[in-house]
Amino acid sequence: MIYEVAHSTRYEYDAPVTVSYADVHQLPDDADGQICLSRSIESSPAAEHYRERRDYFGNLVAQLEIREAHTTLVVTSASVVDTSGRPTTFPAEALLPWEDHLVVRRPGDDLMAVELSLDSPLVARSPELATYAHRSFAPGISLATALGDLNSRIHGDFVFDAEATDIETPLDEVLRTRRGVCQDFAHVLIGCLRSTGLAAGYVSGYLETDPPPGQERLTGADRTHAWVGVHLGGTRFVGIDPTNDQVAGPRYITAARGRDYGDVPPLKGVIFTDAEESTLTVAVDVSPR
Repeated sequence: MIYEVAHSTRYEYDAPVTVSYADVHQLPDDADGQICLSRSIESSPAAEHYRERRDYFGNLVAQLEIREAHTTLVVTSASVVDTSGRPTTFPAEALLPWEDHLVVRRPGDDLMAVELSLDSPLVARSPELATYAHRSFAPGISLATALGDLNSRIHGDFVFDAEATDIETPLDEVLRTRRGVCQDFAHVLIGCLRSTGLAAGYVSGYLETDPPPGQERLTGADRTHAWVGVHLGGTRFVGIDPTNDQVAGPRYITAARGRDYGDVPPLKGVIFTDAEESTLTVAVDVSPR
C-alpha cells in the first residue's frame, strides 16, 4: 500500500503573534517496515528559518521560526509512504516466552530497552498497572500471546470517549475511570508492560482514513493516532494498537516514537504575543495513491 498523508494544523489568535517557534513531529521516516517516498512541511506565514534534525529518539523533526506578525498560523505537512512492508502478525521473536524479553535479561548495552522500561513524565509504573497486566502474563506463554490478550482486555475494558480526558489527565485516573482516547489507551498499555518488566514506547502516527472494501473503519482515523511499540531488542519493535485491538500493520503510518506523548506531540512550540485566547483546528487525511 502507498498512502498520501495530509496533516493541517490551524491556530487562530485574538491578538497578533510577533514571533513563533515550532517543533513538528509530522515527518514519517523509514521505520517499522514502512518506506517514506517523500515528505514536506509548509507554513503560512512562511518560516524565516527552517531546518530538520534528529531528536534524542532518532525521529526526524522539523523546526520552524516565523517572524512575520500574524493572527492565523497554518502548518501543513504532506508525505507519501509505502506501508507494504509493515507486519500483519507478530514477528518470530515474539513467539518466545515473554520472560525472555524482560529487560533484566537484555544485554547491558541495550540502552533503548532501559530507556523504555523506566518511568517517564506521563507513564509511571505502579502496583495497580502490574496487577491489571498480571492476568495476561502466565508463566511460559509467548510474548505474542500475552500481548494479544492484554491488548484485547484494554480494548474491551476501556471506552473511547473524547470528552473524558485531556493531556493533563493522570494515568491512574484513566485506569480508574476506564475512559479516554487512543493516547490514554497507549499510555495504559505502556504502563502495564513497564510494570511487568518489559520495554515499550509511545508511537505517534496516522491511520488510513477510509477502509478498504469489506473492512471496518479504524477508530482514530481523521486525526493523529497513537499506539504502542513493544521493544524486542536493538532497533526492533512490534506495534500494537489497544484502541483497535490489532497489530499496527499496513494501514498504519509511523511518524515518531518516544517514551510517551510528551516526547512526540505532532506540533509544539513557543509564541510571543499578548493574545489571551486561541482556537485550534486539525485536519488529517490518509488516502491510498
